[in-house]
Amino acid sequence: MHNNAEHYCYRIRDFQAIGEKFDIDYRFPNISRTRADADQTIIAEGKISEHALSSGFRYTFSRLSIRKPYESVSLGHAPLLILLVLEGRVRLKIGALEKELEPGSAVTMQLHPEYPLQATQMSQQSLNTVTLAFDPKGTDVGRAAPPTLLRLLSQVQEPIHTWRLPDFLIEQLSNGFPSELPGLQQSLLLEGLALQLTGMGIPEDSAREHGAEPISSPQRERLELVRQKLEFAPHHSYRFSELARIAAMSPSSLRTKFRATYGLSPFDYLRRYRLELARQYLSQGFSVQQTAHKVGYRHSTNFATAFRREFGISPKNRA
Repeated sequence: MHNNAEHYCYRIRDFQAIGEKFDIDYRFPNISRTRADADQTIIAEGKISEHALSSGFRYTFSRLSIRKPYESVSLGHAPLLILLVLEGRVRLKIGALEKELEPGSAVTMQLHPEYPLQATQMSQQSLNTVTLAFDPKGTDVGRAAPPTLLRLLSQVQEPIHTWRLPDFLIEQLSNGFPSELPGLQQSLLLEGLALQLTGMGIPEDSAREHGAEPISSPQRERLELVRQKLEFAPHHSYRFSELARIAAMSPSSLRTKFRATYGLSPFDYLRRYRLELARQYLSQGFSVQQTAHKVGYRHSTNFATAFRREFGISPKNRA
């Protein structure tokens, strides 16, 4: 992966190697996946470096000049993932929830294979990002991780929590760490930085501030059943009582816990998913009326209004 190189040309095969290590599926629009293209096409230039700490924290520092756009879909699991953008822009998507990060912004999330994180890197830009993951795999977390960290992780309710980096951290991260320091000293500095970022990136007592109880693992599984049902049959007309019965919750509890997990209420999630699906159908050549019926709208006029409100253009212009 050439992590120690000061400047390297990253091709498709290099990203594939990274993906195999960290359960990330990299996609390259408009680039064929022949062996010749994988060997020759330069996707980005710069440096990617990794630092794994004994406590379970892992950093990925990326300073890249993006030559070809690409997408990454993270399929793994991490109870904590913080992405910091120092330069450039990154588009993120989890389910129907979308965010665009600009310089100086960060997000905190929990990574689950059930709803993968999709990131889009735009071409012709300089990108400087830092990813901090807390990965307990192969680590005695109970011994190595601070108890405060474990307590905070149990309180995370939002699928994506967006926040701003303070100026002193932007300066510190932009300047990097002195390369002449011995490895143990660098690890100690990175450990301290990880705790600072975690402390700022996790809103303490966020569950109590929003008046919600922590969501248990069985509840998350039932919420996922609701989400999957919505995506499996988006054309179906659902009643809230039906969804609450699947989740084994009261309607008010379902509304609160679904929003805390996925960032949207169940019906807002369904609406967003229907419209995203409609955009695909239109690009495949289906008419506006056909598309409206396929995604669950009885009247194409209502569909056109919702589509225009969501994407800012008429579905006729998209077709």
